[in-house]
Amino acid sequence: MKFYFLQKIEQRNSYIAAFIVLAIILLTTTSTIRDALARVVWEEFKMAPVAGFLNIHDANLALELGNYYFNEGAYDLALAEKYFEDALANDPNSPIAWHQLARIAFLKGQFSSALLRINRQIELHGDTYMASFYVRGLIHGYAGNLDGAARDFAFFLEKKPDSWAANNDLAWIYFRKGDFKKVEEAAREGLKYHPENPWLLTSLGVALLNLDKKIEARKTLEAAKAAADTLTVADWGKAYPGNNPESYSAGLTKMKATIEFNLKLASSR
Repeated sequence: MKFYFLQKIEQRNSYIAAFIVLAIILLTTTSTIRDALARVVWEEFKMAPVAGFLNIHDANLALELGNYYFNEGAYDLALAEKYFEDALANDPNSPIAWHQLARIAFLKGQFSSALLRINRQIELHGDTYMASFYVRGLIHGYAGNLDGAARDFAFFLEKKPDSWAANNDLAWIYFRKGDFKKVEEAAREGLKYHPENPWLLTSLGVALLNLDKKIEARKTLEAAKAAADTLTVADWGKAYPGNNPESYSAGLTKMKATIEFNLKLASSR
């Protein structure tokens, strides 16, 4: 028994000694070597915590680690934000870093911070990174600036007319404005490219219901229900990149419940 405890003590001491030696090596190693080692650790072993600890100046690696923690392998907004900020520290003009930091602030409900970040990205790169206009539309929409949101979604759609999400979010803005005719128009525009999209079909069905076109609304919402019934939780997640995977199932359930509710209204006399 005594020998066993002595063995454990020796083993623990050897681990401590190894850690101290490693720490000394790292502290005396040049940043260039550390960055190179970080890249190898990430690309060969996908050890994000170790790669992040080693990395000092590699902005691209910091971006990759940020994306990894932003739902491309793991989900930790605090770590994702840290690595995107690390990327900016080494490359202040990084479009991806500014864009992703804006998205994170948006998801945290920090709309003022999100707007500052996305505006900075747009100031730096204009329309060379169109996704930022879509994100700014979302920020404006949730912050209550409906006109600003409509402008950004419309501008985004000039370059990306086949985006179902932007057409659907533009329909959402018009719904909040109470302009159901424009909701119908935006939804129909998206359906030209995605005729079986459950989000667009739902938006169109609700618009028709509010325009007192119950027969067409019922048919449209029946199509929306059929399309939604084919969705998996993974499909829902793909439609909301960057969101917490734990929310996917509840989001899909809520969507189906919304369709059912509106279908009942459309079916009533």
